[in-house]
Amino acid sequence: MVSKSITRAAWTDFDSTAELRILFSGGIESAVLMGEAVQAGLNPIPVYVSTGARWENAELEAAKNYLESLDVGLSDKMVIRESISGKIKDHWAYNGMSYPLAEEDVLSLKIPQRNETLLREAVSFGSDDHDLILTIGTTADNPFNDGNRQFFDNMATALSVERGERVTILTPLTGLKKSDVIHRGKSFPLGLTLSCVAPRDGAACGDCIKCGSRAAAFSEAGVIDKYKKEEVNEY
Repeated sequence: MVSKSITRAAWTDFDSTAELRILFSGGIESAVLMGEAVQAGLNPIPVYVSTGARWENAELEAAKNYLESLDVGLSDKMVIRESISGKIKDHWAYNGMSYPLAEEDVLSLKIPQRNETLLREAVSFGSDDHDLILTIGTTADNPFNDGNRQFFDNMATALSVERGERVTILTPLTGLKKSDVIHRGKSFPLGLTLSCVAPRDGAACGDCIKCGSRAAAFSEAGVIDKYKKEEVNEY
């Protein structure tokens, strides 16, 4: 049985006939997971789920640039477009209105049913005749009720029943803060990643809550953020 939590070393012991899919956003956490899986000689499939959020054009460009640095492609079939509906359309992530700034509470980042949507869409393509392993980069910084192990265990059970084959959801970074993830992945070109909820002209805005948490995490990790550069990060 595959462990739900993997250390970096454990990627090399990853032995499964299941298909490995990594929910890949082009952010720091998913970038580190993808880099480690590739380094371990695995064949992870990056899955980007688009719901029409304001940051997606810039984020998707960052995702493609990072994957190219690993010689991994993000094909069209791995970019899933799912329209959101109902009250979620009024959320700041979709309505083009004001967004949370760096000094605001992390709870302002909540998007209803976010992880459920990502996970359900990540199993929606391909054949149903083999087990799936979904990997998501949630960390200890996630305060929401869809970021804990019980939620992921419940989702894995539900998706397995619906699919008719086992779906395992891994959360390898669940015990780490963003600064820990940066330190762990400093050998990767994290400067190619994007952490921003309101990009301008394809680049990070520098003043939103995600930009603020990124800057703080790099500082705490003692690592230089080489944003927009392909070189690896430095102390």
